[in-house]
Amino acid sequence: MRAKGIGYTILSALLFGVTPVLATLSYQLGSNAVTLTFYRNLMVTPILFMILLIRKTELRVTKKQFLEILAVGILGRGVTTLMLYSAYSYIGISTSTTLHFLYPVFVALICRIFYREKLGMIRLIALACAVVGVLLFMEHGESLTLSGTFLAAGSGLTYAIYMVGVDKLGLKEIDPFKLSFYMAAAVAAGMLLYDFPGGKIVFILPMKVFLYTFILAVSTSFFAVALLQIGIKYLSATTAALFSLFEPICGSLTGTFFLNEPMTMSKVAGSGIILSAAVILAIAGKNSGRRRTAD
Repeated sequence: MRAKGIGYTILSALLFGVTPVLATLSYQLGSNAVTLTFYRNLMVTPILFMILLIRKTELRVTKKQFLEILAVGILGRGVTTLMLYSAYSYIGISTSTTLHFLYPVFVALICRIFYREKLGMIRLIALACAVVGVLLFMEHGESLTLSGTFLAAGSGLTYAIYMVGVDKLGLKEIDPFKLSFYMAAAVAAGMLLYDFPGGKIVFILPMKVFLYTFILAVSTSFFAVALLQIGIKYLSATTAALFSLFEPICGSLTGTFFLNEPMTMSKVAGSGIILSAAVILAIAGKNSGRRRTAD
């Protein structure tokens, strides 16, 4: 089960890794962060609904579950996406994604402070390696604005809240497609309310933008989110957060191939350290499982 959790989480991270490239291509054709966040969730809602009908999944949720889904969905998914997509316009894809991926630190801190969860020496070492690896993705020659830094780092904090919320509130026990459906619907509705006074959502765009957005929506809000929830179910929020660090590696590679962004030695070293952290964590988990089996 742990191996499945690791595999699902890594696959989710790789799918999330295409988001920055698709977002950038959409921005170049007239879209923006608010528009992309709205359509990303709106487009996937009917697809998830049809899947639930085909699978004959019970759609009803309790009042408590509904309120938790609403809070975690809007804050953890809606606000996270909006802040991260907005940061791209200030400090670029690479730096934004790097700052966003400080969220494993936030996950560990939230679990330690509010749930008294012990990290353990191996997890601390893996977490430290992951942080060092992420920091190596920073573009040292790129100027950081205060707004962009706040938005990107803030998206890491809200995403950490999402991961902990799914884990600790028991939302991971809900059917992943059902949870994704309600969260996507909540975020789409929330974005409409948020846009009401500002009018930032662009409804008339080239068809290519809608194509990019649809691919982004299906790969992230549909497949990646569902896979991540399954990964959290088999692992834990802290462990799943660490394996999600494959996303900046994928983001750098797609940026290199599709946007001609340079692959620096710093990024190569960061990728190696992140992979090493994941291997350390996997071996530690395997050995721990063997000890429990022997006992």
